Amino acid sequence: MTRSALGFALRRYRKLAGLTQAQFAERTGFDPKTISRFETGAYTPSVDALMAFAGVLGVKPKDFFAEPDDEEEQRAYLFGVIHNAPPKDLGKLIAAVDQALAKP
Repeated sequence: MTRSALGFALRRYRKLAGLTQAQFAERTGFDPKTISRFETGAYTPSVDALMAFAGVLGVKPKDFFAEPDDEEEQRAYLFGVIHNAPPKDLGKLIAAVDQALAKP
């Protein structure tokens, strides 16, 4: 896994939790610019930081290192998106899934 892949995973889980970089920074005790640098791969978070991030985001630290192409990771991500979607967006999600799975 590259640093940018770790940053991508961190950003994905932060957005899935519905947090801005500023909100995430406040909850983890980091500066928002540092969060940005973690997400872009300019900085690499320590193990302690990853543990704190996982706690705030409600994921396991190992989730930051899962390969994005891994089927289990993809299913977990989709479940999280659906689980955290506001009720008003559920119809849109259903329509998108139906369209994606429609046979040509």
